[in-house]
Amino acid sequence: MNPVILSKVLQKKYFMQIVFAAILIIGADTFKTLLNLNDTSVDQTFMIVIATLAGITAFAAPVFYRSYFIHKIKDKKKITLEQFIIFERKLISIALMTPYFIIVSILLNLNQTTNILITLFALYAAYFYFPSEKKVRFEMKVFRIKPIK
Repeated sequence: MNPVILSKVLQKKYFMQIVFAAILIIGADTFKTLLNLNDTSVDQTFMIVIATLAGITAFAAPVFYRSYFIHKIKDKKKITLEQFIIFERKLISIALMTPYFIIVSILLNLNQTTNILITLFALYAAYFYFPSEKKVRFEMKVFRIKPIK
């Protein structure tokens, strides 16, 4: 498969997940505003746990999954295009779990510092794991996949 076509396929999955998360974030904010849920108080330990989980899904989990995939294919000379596509789709899904922590943050009315931190994690994940053509081409080269023209 051509890297241009593959990047378009991966971008479709990426945008579906981002748009769904954005719709849920807007819905959660609207729900909170309509029901006037501003009085909820959450333990600081819970805020730290939520922020840490958001950081794990943005940074650690994708790195761990990539390392696992590389370990799994280390003895193979080549991997199939299907294996590569499955890997990329799962990597995108793992990284894009981070915006869903914004929904938790909104509904539980976490403090502003935690909200900003989770939002920064989500923006990092959305930016870094965007499947651009250049990135897909590089990844295909790293995993020794020859593009089909």
